[in-house]
Amino acid sequence: MIKICFKLILLSVFLLGCGQKNEETPQTISTNEELLEVSDKTEIFFEVKIADPEELKNSPDGIIPWISIQDADQEVNQLVGKNEIVVKENRVDLTIDYPLDNPATIELRSDKKSGFTKSELVLKVQKEYKRIYEEEEKTAKTKPIPIGDRKSIVNRNATDGKYGVWGHDLSDLDLSEIIVHRKQGKKTRLELYIES
Repeated sequence: MIKICFKLILLSVFLLGCGQKNEETPQTISTNEELLEVSDKTEIFFEVKIADPEELKNSPDGIIPWISIQDADQEVNQLVGKNEIVVKENRVDLTIDYPLDNPATIELRSDKKSGFTKSELVLKVQKEYKRIYEEEEKTAKTKPIPIGDRKSIVNRNATDGKYGVWGHDLSDLDLSEIIVHRKQGKKTRLELYIES
């Protein structure tokens, strides 16, 4: 895609530099501008207030800069800004690509007309990850080795189901950030930053 954009830019510069005046030149420039259009990006950060006094010793500000995907339903009450509307659209596409060989794009719908709160987003992400891991196990011929039976490696073995999950159990995954991509005329897309 970048090579095509670069070639189109060079072609436009060449045509403009040569002083050619034809009816196609403005159209070519317009096409290039559309190709170079950058989507509007918004970052949503997920921080959890530490409730355990022992954990507070390791974090003087009392904040963990991520939320567990597996335990999101238990941690959501400590989520900073949990009731804040962070995505004003009530239908978005969520792409889950880590740790998957075959990424999944899922349409999420908010329960509110005003859009998604932080807590609603986290819980919907959790629901989709759990569904993906369950579906992977059902469709895989090579099953995940139980944690207690792993000898040489601690990481999850790769499985060959619908999504091709590799490297990490659901309990390893934490959500630290979502990038919201908006482009005029396109559905808003969510990109996840997952810590493991």
